[in-house]
Amino acid sequence: MECPKCSAVNPDSAYFCTVCHYVLIHRCPKCWHEQRNGNTCEKCGTNFALYWELALEQSLKEEDTVWWDTFRARIFDLFQLATVPFTSLAGIVRILVARLIAIAASNR
Repeated sequence: MECPKCSAVNPDSAYFCTVCHYVLIHRCPKCWHEQRNGNTCEKCGTNFALYWELALEQSLKEEDTVWWDTFRARIFDLFQLATVPFTSLAGIVRILVARLIAIAASNR
């Protein structure tokens, strides 16, 4: 196989050029089909650039959701600490037990 970048001759099984390390065999991110062309999958028709752009966008949305959930939990914890002098001992115990149950359920 000849490298399209540097024209070096490589074995047919090489994933990268042995001279310039250019990618010779591309793998579809959706169906894992191996091919020589790296733009669109020959088997399932997935556009590689669009696929990775959508994956990055979804990852950023998930990261943003986790950040806001953590922020809300911290605000709620501060609110609970601020209201401790105004609550009864039974209320504090009930809140702590509920919190421990929530932590145990989230670790499963």
